[in-house]
Amino acid sequence: MWDSQENLSEFDKFLIKTNKIGAKSLNELFHKEKIITNRKALELSKNPIKGNFDYKHLKDIHKALFQDVYTWAGKDRIEIGLEEKFAKYAPNGIIINFVPGKELDKYSKIIFDDLAKNNYLKNSKDLNHFAKDLAKFMGEINALHPFREGNGRTQRIFLNELAKNAGYKLDLNLTPKDKMIIACVEASQLKLGKLETLIKTNLKSFRQNLDKEQNQGLSL
Repeated sequence: MWDSQENLSEFDKFLIKTNKIGAKSLNELFHKEKIITNRKALELSKNPIKGNFDYKHLKDIHKALFQDVYTWAGKDRIEIGLEEKFAKYAPNGIIINFVPGKELDKYSKIIFDDLAKNNYLKNSKDLNHFAKDLAKFMGEINALHPFREGNGRTQRIFLNELAKNAGYKLDLNLTPKDKMIIACVEASQLKLGKLETLIKTNLKSFRQNLDKEQNQGLSL
């Protein structure tokens, strides 16, 4: 049966209306969505989406992940008519406000132009500085939250590839979900410490990163 309409927000009604897999309830939709996007994410880990680490690149990743699930895959909130404010409840009950749809063009340009100016973090002088720089950027795109659904999954793939482009191995999918949510909530309050620690821990879990840092130290 369809979810009772009075129990659904307008955003949730939108998800039901625009799904391509015939789901008639949110539970069914999210169950099938998870199966499909997990398979897609595995494919993308083997054959990454090529791009310039700009806003279009982020959208292209979202499209690849969700094109079999939603009619609007790869489109941000303003492109699907969601112009106003967008907010979600955090696990601790506070409301996190993201960039309103009508301001996505403005702030996405600022964020990705800044990433390009910083040479896509390739100039971070060591692992610790890279973790700090990546945490700052991750906090910014999380605040942007451009898509109606699937922001976290899209961001993790983008960030893993951004790290690879800078010479580091990163897999944020290995980070416990509950810890990542808490860190992102704090990042929305401009407290980046937990997010930076999670990223640094992930980076240090890969031998090749530690070898790289050791070799850099020897060359100084």
